[in-house]
Amino acid sequence: MKLKKIIKGIEIKQLKNFKDYNIQGVTHVCSDVVQGGMFIAIRGNNFDGNDYVDEAIRLGAKCVVTEDESLQCNVAVVVVDNVRVAMSLIAKNYYNSCVDKMKIVGIVGTSGKTTTTMFIAQILQNCGMKVGVIGTNGIYIDNIRQESRFTTPDPIDLHYIFYQMKMLGVEYVVMEISAQAIYYHKVYGIQFDMCVFTNISREHLDFFGSMEKYARVKMDFFNNCNMRECVVNIDDFYGRELAYKVNMPCISYGVSSPCNSFAVNCEYSLTRTKFVANINDEIIDVDIPFVGEYNVYNMLAALTVVRMLGFAMKSIEKACRCLKQIDGRYNVYYKGKSEIIIDFAHTPESIELLLRHISTYSDKRIISVFGCVGYSDDDKRKEIGAIVAKYSKFSIVTTDNRGTVKFDDICKGIKAGIGDAECVCIEDRFEAIKYGYNLLTDDDILVVIGKGAEDFQTIEDQRVPYSDRESVMKLLNTGV
Repeated sequence: MKLKKIIKGIEIKQLKNFKDYNIQGVTHVCSDVVQGGMFIAIRGNNFDGNDYVDEAIRLGAKCVVTEDESLQCNVAVVVVDNVRVAMSLIAKNYYNSCVDKMKIVGIVGTSGKTTTTMFIAQILQNCGMKVGVIGTNGIYIDNIRQESRFTTPDPIDLHYIFYQMKMLGVEYVVMEISAQAIYYHKVYGIQFDMCVFTNISREHLDFFGSMEKYARVKMDFFNNCNMRECVVNIDDFYGRELAYKVNMPCISYGVSSPCNSFAVNCEYSLTRTKFVANINDEIIDVDIPFVGEYNVYNMLAALTVVRMLGFAMKSIEKACRCLKQIDGRYNVYYKGKSEIIIDFAHTPESIELLLRHISTYSDKRIISVFGCVGYSDDDKRKEIGAIVAKYSKFSIVTTDNRGTVKFDDICKGIKAGIGDAECVCIEDRFEAIKYGYNLLTDDDILVVIGKGAEDFQTIEDQRVPYSDRESVMKLLNTGV
């Protein structure tokens, strides 16, 4: 693609040595530069892409995009104010703006993003649509799964995914949007047809520094520059503020507050949920193999989105009868008469909702296996420890993406919350699950918390292959 077309729409401060090269590829990773390619010099927390410009040119780059006005070299140089914004627009241009040719739905929030995304995608598929999904559980192009390292991929990867989806006939894309993705402008230049706001609770304070900054990043994203309309949970404190302030059409949903979409007659059990949904004054009966009030919220958001996309309620109600289990979200396995539950809950709020539901709708005692990510603060570790101890007969503390933090330090923080309740610390996650598995009697439920469908552990600076599901299946199949 010609350079002039690739940089169309970008706010350029300076343009040096311009020639309308036929660019063969775009990247911000120096080692990925191809002959005749473009190198985008990103400043990160631990590196500066400008330090690699000479190497990129040696590898064949014909154009460099940078914020460094002093850069002098013998190839085309595009100087911009914000290189991350420029990268998102470049990626969109390079892949022929395929994102604009599909219906795009975004999900923003601390908890419920993956489940809400998958609910919407499954309902659309069951209504006969070809759907793409981008999120924590991977990339899905009409049920064909690809791995993804990030909840929201970097812009060049993201727009290549959109390109693939469009070429394969995808009509609707449903994607999770992380707070970091918003902060780094990963989705800049995408006009979402609709976005959902699920909730905000304590998370990623290592990155944002305070709840105020974390919440503001998510909430400021909701403006008519980024989306045409929105669906907002007004039972959430931040959601109420957001619904009041947004400058676009907004449909509210909730259980406790007066709103456009709401649920009544909710019936819960250990394995199912039933309720009557009122979606903008249209009524349907919902009976789903998902549990807890939190999934009533997720389903209300999904039903509202699909109805706002123009699908008839009769078709939506029929589509809901065929919903399938979501990997890593309340997946239940059986050892004789005892249950083993795997769930992705990893914030204090989501862990409490999970364990409270189990303790409310089962007479069995809970044995919990859990950890806390390495980057978490001591207050979060203590809070999670206290919550797990409150509902559990026995707690098993283990690793959960500890990164470069010592396991003993994470344990110390969690045990401060557990207090005098019974617990043990076992660093190896498989061995921790095995320990809990061997404690199980017919009167117990083993709850494995925190990783869900993730197939890796982050230890030091390595992603080590690991799966809670595989660990549980190994124990069920072999007992060892």
